[in-house]
Amino acid sequence: MGAKYSVEQIFEQAAKFVVKQKGEWEHNDWEGFLGKISEYQFELHDELIAKLGALLELGKYFYCNLPETVEKKQKKTKKSPTKKAKEEVETEE
Repeated sequence: MGAKYSVEQIFEQAAKFVVKQKGEWEHNDWEGFLGKISEYQFELHDELIAKLGALLELGKYFYCNLPETVEKKQKKTKKSPTKKAKEEVETEE
């Protein structure tokens, strides 16, 4: 697999931060998060900082309002028409 997109790296760091902080943080924690993000090769300008704050707040909402873990639903398998027809023929015999 190739390098991760910037958005994947930022989302991953945000999610790790929210979970590590258990959905609660102080200003010093926020500054530490910004320090971690600043290690990536892009400028932390005011708009990006505001969006990162909003991302953490969204993560906090999910952390506090969703189950700790979730599992994917099982996909329902549809029987193909030919397979269904075969089963009907076998049942009739």
